[in-house]
Amino acid sequence: MVGVGQQTSAAAFAGAEDLNAPGLIAASGILFMEGEGEPVELQRLKREVGLLADDVEQTGAWLAGAMEQAWEIAGGLAAYPALVDLLGERHRIIANDWQSAGLQTLVARLLRRALDLLARIDFAPAALRVDLGGERTAPAHLYSASELLDRAADLMTESAMLVHDNERRWRIFRARVRELQSM
Repeated sequence: MVGVGQQTSAAAFAGAEDLNAPGLIAASGILFMEGEGEPVELQRLKREVGLLADDVEQTGAWLAGAMEQAWEIAGGLAAYPALVDLLGERHRIIANDWQSAGLQTLVARLLRRALDLLARIDFAPAALRVDLGGERTAPAHLYSASELLDRAADLMTESAMLVHDNERRWRIFRARVRELQSM
């Protein structure tokens, strides 16, 4: 058994046994190597989280703009008596999508803050050993980042649920519009 802080091999490119828990490499795909810096797998994960933050921010901004326009259009539908009974449904769709847009914008912020926290950690094995033998700030930063990532995942689920709530409402509204167009 190897304790934290015990380098077991002087050879470069050997796995850092004290930082690679047995079985965890297969589950996480992250391998700490002696004599190396941050594992490339962590670099890739951070890059992918950054790209996801960009994507959800852009989607949120686009969706908020689209809902601004949809809101204005929906207000004019009151002039059509055959649609008045469905205006609540149409506005609920817009409200759900607008709320989803806001959640996606918040998700982007949470993801970026998690990346900010991860950037404060030096993931090189030697630096982790010094931290784990001293102040132990790396685990605290990592835990906080994971909480932010968890909340971002929860909010993405809420966003998806809002959009899903629209499916039946949208089918009903669209069916009425098509019916009126065919008259």
